[in-house]
Amino acid sequence: MRPKKTDTSGERAGNSTRTAYAHAAPARQHTPPVFKQNKAGAYIEFHAFDPERGTMRRKLIKVNRVKGAKNRRAYAQGVIIRLNEMLTHGWNPWIQQDIENLHTLEDGLTCYEIYVEKMHADGLYRRETYAGYKSNIKMLRLYVKDVKPCHYMYQFNRAFCCDFLDWIFIERNNTPQTRNNYLNFLRVLSGYFVEKGYLQQRPTDSIKTISKRLWTKGRTEIPPEIVQKIADDCRDNDPHFLLACHLLYYCFIRPVEMTRLRVRDFNLQTGVIVISAENAKNRKTEPVTLPRHVIHHALDLGIFSAPLDHFIFSTKLRPGKEQIAPKIFRDHWEKLRSRLRLDRKWKFYSLKDTGISEMCHNKIATIAVRDQARHSSLSITELYASHADKVNPELTGYRGSL
Repeated sequence: MRPKKTDTSGERAGNSTRTAYAHAAPARQHTPPVFKQNKAGAYIEFHAFDPERGTMRRKLIKVNRVKGAKNRRAYAQGVIIRLNEMLTHGWNPWIQQDIENLHTLEDGLTCYEIYVEKMHADGLYRRETYAGYKSNIKMLRLYVKDVKPCHYMYQFNRAFCCDFLDWIFIERNNTPQTRNNYLNFLRVLSGYFVEKGYLQQRPTDSIKTISKRLWTKGRTEIPPEIVQKIADDCRDNDPHFLLACHLLYYCFIRPVEMTRLRVRDFNLQTGVIVISAENAKNRKTEPVTLPRHVIHHALDLGIFSAPLDHFIFSTKLRPGKEQIAPKIFRDHWEKLRSRLRLDRKWKFYSLKDTGISEMCHNKIATIAVRDQARHSSLSITELYASHADKVNPELTGYRGSL
């Protein structure tokens, strides 16, 4: 919902009252400067709002260096006049910048959220991209609320971004990849803030990602006997989910891509599924081979009797008009895990890793596996193949100088 175009109403878009930090107004709060002289000395005193502490803070300006009580009072009155003028025009002693056009982080996030919603409504952001950004924004707001306040845009600096990433990575015990994903979000967000004039430069420019060379992707393949149990169980209890397992295991179609598949994407004459650019992760239109037994299973389920524009996985994983979320596959996997008491290290996505590795072990040409998996290079495909059980006969009897 769009926020009301006003700086004085103090109301949040639609239905709730904004907090005291929703506008730059709190930063202008101050008490009139007054001259005081007592045992502590001669000084000018006033209070001004400190955004870092979120409260009014006392400010003292000592004038002890001026000799003579009369001269000291006259000097103080001149300073008070200048202070009153500066404070009236928006100066704040606790902010090292002009706050005439001060923006709050919350206002910036609200504007960015509206932008994300518009991009999604116009079809420029996919559902998962939109959901990802919304989740990122929610997590950033949680951090600001519970861990480190950031009321104004000038506080959205490099130190704040680094602390937020440490909270994501260390305190919340997430993976390096998740930390890198949040860094990418901060880069996009700060770039938007620069475009809007909220910031002069991106605070993330000097923050580096954690190199993928420092960690290996945790892949836990499923033993063949367990894969067989999964197939038998799904055949009896969840045949439509078995089709999803087949597409992941044999065709390496990602769960997100499966949610976009329609009946028209299947070519039964050639035995392929065409993954269109608009549905593919790599934004390329590419075919994948559909094994005959998978085609027969889909025929038995009546998949191709549905209208061509229907999704093959909709409500209850049956063909329909409504597109489902990838989470539905994970829900079915959890039910299967419970029935078979599977180890939690085996994920639904593990079927893809297992399928690729088994193809490599069964001497299927690496190039064919690469094309089926739609990998950008052979080196990526080879990461899936385990070589621990492969012995080079030329080396078994080798003896060197050592």
